[in-house]
Amino acid sequence: MRHDEIVEQLLSYIYSTNPLAEKSRPLPLEESLYEMGVLDSFGVVELVSYIEGHWSIQILDSEITKEKFGGINKMARLIARKLAAQSNPQAPALEG
Repeated sequence: MRHDEIVEQLLSYIYSTNPLAEKSRPLPLEESLYEMGVLDSFGVVELVSYIEGHWSIQILDSEITKEKFGGINKMARLIARKLAAQSNPQAPALEG
């Protein structure tokens, strides 16, 4: 799945479930939604749950950091890496 498709699906979910995000359109892709106040800690948990269910991947607690999960583009890259690892389990995991 392409990065832009993942971003589009993330934004669609966030806009449809979060009235504050809807009012903040367009959301910046590189800024932390938590730091912006768009997501609170419960919103982060809901987003992780959506991502895990929608893409059938597991997000580890250690991956919910500003560096790996701090913006829409970072989330999309994490999802893309996990999807790639699922389709090629012998490939070494990429960090970042």
